Amino acid sequence: MKKILALLMGGVVLIGPLSSVGHASDIPDEHWVPISWPQGDGWRSLYIGDNTTLNREPSTLYAREDQVGNTNPNGYHCANVDSPKCVELKSINSNAFLQPCSLTIITNCIESFYAIDASGKRIEAETPINYPTSSKWDYAGNDALNLPVGGTPTVWKIPGINHGGGNNDYMVQAFARSYLNKPADAKVTTETFTLGNLVVSVSPVTLTYGRYSQNIAVDSTETPERTPNGVSHPSIDEWRFCAMIGDGTCEKRQAFPENIQFGVKLRIQKKIAGWLHGRIYNPNAVITTAADNSQTIEVSALPVQVPIVGEWFRWSELSPAIQQYILDGKTIGGQGSFATKNLPSGIFQEMLGTSGQQAFDALSLWLPQIKDKASANPSTWAFYNLNANEIADADKCISGAKDLVGIVTTNATVYAAGTPTFNSENQSLDYKVMAPHFTAKGDVLRGTYDLRIRSDVARCIYGFSSAPVQASLTILSEDGTTQTATQTVNEANGWLSLSANGFTYSSPTIKVKLSQAAPVVTPKPAVTPEPEMTTQALPAKKVTITCQKGKIRKKITAAKPLCPAGYKKIPAPPAR
Repeated sequence: MKKILALLMGGVVLIGPLSSVGHASDIPDEHWVPISWPQGDGWRSLYIGDNTTLNREPSTLYAREDQVGNTNPNGYHCANVDSPKCVELKSINSNAFLQPCSLTIITNCIESFYAIDASGKRIEAETPINYPTSSKWDYAGNDALNLPVGGTPTVWKIPGINHGGGNNDYMVQAFARSYLNKPADAKVTTETFTLGNLVVSVSPVTLTYGRYSQNIAVDSTETPERTPNGVSHPSIDEWRFCAMIGDGTCEKRQAFPENIQFGVKLRIQKKIAGWLHGRIYNPNAVITTAADNSQTIEVSALPVQVPIVGEWFRWSELSPAIQQYILDGKTIGGQGSFATKNLPSGIFQEMLGTSGQQAFDALSLWLPQIKDKASANPSTWAFYNLNANEIADADKCISGAKDLVGIVTTNATVYAAGTPTFNSENQSLDYKVMAPHFTAKGDVLRGTYDLRIRSDVARCIYGFSSAPVQASLTILSEDGTTQTATQTVNEANGWLSLSANGFTYSSPTIKVKLSQAAPVVTPKPAVTPEPEMTTQALPAKKVTITCQKGKIRKKITAAKPLCPAGYKKIPAPPAR
């Protein structure tokens, strides 16, 4: 039994621009894309690159068994959420290439795609066409459930913007992974899908004919469909240079034109929050959230050249460290003789993404083997979000944010796609990157790194007040020495921007340190307390009265004089 095989952001937020050191058109080196696998036995390779499975992903809607205690849960196709397995099981997953917005597709769609030339003129893309025309498990969307339409990616034309392949065709792949949880043996009622991962990629393409066949997702009740040539997948390496594969054709990636920015605008029914990362230069982004929590995400940027690693070696040529790594069973993901991938025999290529500790560990072992040199430096235009699991371990000021709070871009082969780690000892935000020291042509590879973080979030991390902050950026080489790099640091419009360009690889650490001057406290002058007022009793004033008894008169003087018994007080004569 096999699980489904899916081979593999009320306010406006302005992001950008980020600084860069420029870019260049790059026609990929063909030597890194072998037409066939090595002949014979005992070959090994490591491949690290972006979007290594995006070109083989079909849109699929499927129900999945509980994963608790099950590392490889079965999955089952669903035509819609009311299909039997989607009613029976608790978890429904959606993988969808978002479609162009239209009168019938009004959300979870691509609103526009365009180019911006060197003069700043914006040129809108036209006539999007699905490629392939359709796929076996395409499915209808449902706005009430926040379920996107699941179709194939689209190829657009941008008038006058020709690429290295000689035409103006560009493929836009906006791939969304969503999930919904509900009670078992119950139809979906009030539950809705949650967007987990979003990948947005642009590729210049030309249609190429050959012995190709598109990948078909299979579920736990099926076996992979076989092509007329008797294989269960396309020729083993076409995916390396195809943006997407059809039946008998491939949309082959080409070099981007120089000094042209590309932009994609998406409509999302429910906003995404947290952190973005990507492979783009000088990005501008506008994220608008409406009162109903829907969102538009618009990103425009230059492409960036990213060094790719992918070389073949016989077992006997591998370093002892790599051999031991393989024998210890530490290889993950890949293709070839899977039954023998951890043995000296067989042919196997480990395929890894460009982030995560596994990628760092593997690349650090292979850099000496490949003489610290990239296999190719293809141009790339892509950005991604971090899902809830990927951002869960971030600082609470970031993980608890309700909106987009940061973006990081770099041209490193391997990088920490997540948020920078706060180093409490050095009071710095640390970011690890890794790449070969040399390009495929043998030139020294110059690194780029850009970080933008919302000012209030940066202050939250450091416990700062709203007063201005100062920022510094340091590039530390593997031996701990400080590298020289072009740096830009500024704060504007509620965002803190830091960039470093021109540093060298293989594995530097980028340290961003913020500081804030202690508030100046003016001492108040000493106040001499006034003496307490004291009161003393004054002697009572004496009064004299005249008292009379018969012909006898007496004068009585006292504070409160009284006449003796038998005497009467004689009234005082009136004052003159």
